[in-house]
Amino acid sequence: PRRPRRTFTLPTAEQFAAEMGRLGVTDGTEVVVYDARENMWAARLWWLLRVFGFRDAAVLDGGWAAWRRAGNPICSRRCGYEPATFVARPSSGLIVSKRDVLDAIGDPDVCLVNALGRRQHRGELNEYGRPGHIPGSVNVTAWEVLDRETQQYRPLSELRRKTAAVLDHKRVITYCGGGIASASLALVLTRLGHQNVAVYDGGLQEWCSDPDLPLELGA
Repeated sequence: PRRPRRTFTLPTAEQFAAEMGRLGVTDGTEVVVYDARENMWAARLWWLLRVFGFRDAAVLDGGWAAWRRAGNPICSRRCGYEPATFVARPSSGLIVSKRDVLDAIGDPDVCLVNALGRRQHRGELNEYGRPGHIPGSVNVTAWEVLDRETQQYRPLSELRRKTAAVLDHKRVITYCGGGIASASLALVLTRLGHQNVAVYDGGLQEWCSDPDLPLELGA
């Protein structure tokens, strides 16, 4: 299969620290992340901050659309903060590799969760070179956890019902195409109180590019 034109995989600790420092993020800074598309990109940055040991961050639920809909003030000038020193303190277990995912297949303590759409999960769409999903994984799409009209996450009680079977497992690994939608689902599971959630960073971009790795078709 063709190599993807781009990838969203994890930067090095040095790269991430340099960029966060340039933006003025340091110990004691409170960070609110938002985007203009279904919280997923904001959730990805929120997850990366956690990976590198920064926990004082939140995602603005509903992002730019919700902010504007509420009639909140909007600034048209470029904003900036004084550069700072961001100290990366990488946390283990929040990002996993394809080797980790292979080891998780068939492990009753681990739940693999595909955050992509249902048709992609069943193999009716082929966006990554080979159709299907990682064997044994269940499908909780990153769009199902949202109210599509408001772009906000559904109430926690409803999210808990939707993910009840996932929350029962000791460890959860979410994946998608390249770590964006899966980060949104990881955010939801973390909000619901699960203490052992990881994102498979390479996702189906990496998995499907290796013909020796297994895939399943169907629900």
